[in-house]
Amino acid sequence: MNTSTIQIERNRPARRTGAGAPNVVIREACDRDGIVLGHLVANHDGTPEGIVAAARRATQRMFDSFADASNVNSRIIATDAAGKPRWSVSPNFAVIEELAVA
Repeated sequence: MNTSTIQIERNRPARRTGAGAPNVVIREACDRDGIVLGHLVANHDGTPEGIVAAARRATQRMFDSFADASNVNSRIIATDAAGKPRWSVSPNFAVIEELAVA
């Protein structure tokens, strides 16, 4: 998968243990009631700018794919090089926060 590729995984159960794909942004598309519509994935390069760019690509694809998607109710998470969830991105892309992982 190259850095411009975005995939949609509709209602596929999330992995709860272990690492996922390295250096990806995952956008969980939800409607206004919080119902999960699907997941969109975009590669990033590990930099804050790359994470935001990938989040923007995933968000654009979310709105193109799901007419009833809610920007505020749809989470954005980015994984690190090991595939572990590491950052949360705000819906307006202004804030990237490191997740508190125990």
